[in-house]
Order: sequence, then structure tokens, then C-alpha cells
Amino acid sequence: MGSGKGDAAAKIIVIILIAIFLSIAAYSMLKGNSASAGGAPYAGPPAAAGGPGNSGPGPGGQAAAGQGSGGQRPGGQAAAGSGQGQAGGGQGRGAADGSQGQAAANAITVSAKTMAGESIQQVIKLNGDVSSQSEVSVFPDTSGKIIRILKNLGDPVRQGEAIAYIDPSRPGSAYIESPVVSPVGGTITSLPVTGGLTVSPSTVIAVIGALDKLKITIYVAEKYSVYLRQNLPAYVSFSSAPGEEFKASVSTVSPVVNNKNRTIETTLNLVSQDPRIKEGMFASVRLVIREEKDTLVIPRSAVKDYNGEDTVYIIDEENLARRVPVTLGLTNDSEAQVTAGLKSGDRVITAGAVTDGSPVRIAAASL
Repeated sequence: MGSGKGDAAAKIIVIILIAIFLSIAAYSMLKGNSASAGGAPYAGPPAAAGGPGNSGPGPGGQAAAGQGSGGQRPGGQAAAGSGQGQAGGGQGRGAADGSQGQAAANAITVSAKTMAGESIQQVIKLNGDVSSQSEVSVFPDTSGKIIRILKNLGDPVRQGEAIAYIDPSRPGSAYIESPVVSPVGGTITSLPVTGGLTVSPSTVIAVIGALDKLKITIYVAEKYSVYLRQNLPAYVSFSSAPGEEFKASVSTVSPVVNNKNRTIETTLNLVSQDPRIKEGMFASVRLVIREEKDTLVIPRSAVKDYNGEDTVYIIDEENLARRVPVTLGLTNDSEAQVTAGLKSGDRVITAGAVTDGSPVRIAAASL
């Protein structure tokens, strides 16, 4: 009986030793594979498995895992912690760089104008007619029938020179020719009569004008009367010279308002005469009634309405759009003067749909 129990105990001990041996062999194989592959070392069998390898100085303990992975660091866990911290730092930097890149990618392309002192003009557009500065109507001295006309429309004439002849005779009286002479020298700009026509001393035979001195007559609405004065600048264009403007200035302003059409007759003189400009031409006039110099000017398209207030968007130092209220002064069809809200050097967005805080980038063609 005793020997039978002894044999059974011996068998159990042998089985336990074999199991421990196999466990150590398996761990050695796994550690070798991990080291050759450059991966994380095997941490040994679970603590619950027990055995001498878990607590002894052999290759299967936690300390061994720490030595294998951490090199000269005192423990495997510390080395692993250090590695995780480095990885976390890399992730943080990557997230920051990614957010900046995403903001740049989402930036809105805009056009902008840098504020600086310049001039702005308020103009009104009018139509006018070209005529001679000095025109004289020629009348006959007597009544009668026109028997001869010596001059044609556009012909030059000297002072005292005959333009036409009239027969003032009556039935039964002697035939006498009466000349119609020009009181001034110039060019015949109008010849409203024909031969054989019976005229009287109140009939205009011809109109004599000086074509080297032309004027333009315009009629300005009553509401602009406060701005009208001599020497106001103007720009004149003609259909015969498309795309070209001629400088002119106000020479006379009527002291009264026409009570039929509520306008003020105003004449302009051309700064320099041009042979292409002829009497009787139709003129398109831009009359400058106000001008401000060395002031801040923005395009009218840059002004937005925000809760009933005039605002613009500027670009700040971080390339973000910022809404700014402004006060406008003189305006015209395309531009507006800013009297408050902006300063020299501000970058005003002139084109591009933005909101307050939008990231923006300026187009290359922008100022």
C-alpha cells in the first residue's frame, strides 16, 4: 500500500516538472522571436500560472521584460511610459498642425483695397449743345424781295461784307438793289432764307459766329443750384470721339431759375479748342459739383447694410474678416468717402462673401 502511494506521488512530481520545463522552453522561444523581429518583448506567462520562472531571476519575470525593452532604464514599465508620452506629444503636435492646415484650406479668397489718401468727386450727368461764344444775327435795313444770296452756310465773312441783296422797290418806282451786310467777321452758321423770299427788317437773313471760340450750354436742375459757380470743372464727350473726354469749366451761371422746367441755364467753355468739335454738336457732360482731396475712398460695392448701419469688412492681423461700422460722406456712382470708422493702412474687403471672423486670403490681383 505504502509503495503504491509513493509511486503515485512520484508520477505527479514528474508531470509538474515536465509542465514547468515546457513552459520555460515556450517562453524562451517567444522571447527570441520577439527580439529578432524588433517588436515589443514578451512579458512572460501570466502571474496566475505560478512556477519558479515567475519569481526567480530567470527570463520569465516582469523585471526581465523591463530590462529587455528598456535597455538601461530601471524598469520595463517606465520605458513603456516614456514611449507613450512621446507618442502623445506627437499626436498633440499633429492635431495642432492639422487644425492650422484646415483653417488655411477653408480661407475665402477676397479682393481688398489698402486705405490711403486720395480724391473723390461728385458729378452730375447732363446733355448740352455746342454753339459759338459770339453769335450775331443779321437783319436787312428794309423790306423787299431777296434777289441774290452771295454766301453759303459755313462760308467765312468779313465785317461789312455783303451777304445778300434785296429789291426794296415798289410798283412804279425805280429798281434799286439794297445789300445786306455783316456787322461782324466770322463764319455763317445759319442761313434760313432763300432767293425770292420777301423779307422785312425783322427777318433774320443769316447768323454769324466765331467757330474758333465755342461754348456748351447745359441746363442744371434747381436742386443743385447751391453748388453752381464759375470755374467748376467739367468733362465733355462726343459721339464723334468715343472714349475721349475734353476738359471744360463753367463760364456763366444764370441768376434765375426757369419757372417752366425748374432748371438753371449754365454755359461751359472748353479748356482747349479742338477742330473735331463743331457748332451744333450734341455733348454729354459730367459736371463736377463737389470734390474732396486727401481722404479715404472705398468702392460703393464694399459698403454693406448691417441692422440699418453702413458697415465694411476689414482684414485683421490674423487674416480674419472683421465687421466695422463706417460713416460715409461724399458719394458718386462708384465710390464713397469714409469720414469715420477707418484709418490709413486698413485693408478693406471689396469683393468676396464673408462674415465676421471668416478666415480670408487676398487674391493676387488685389491692392
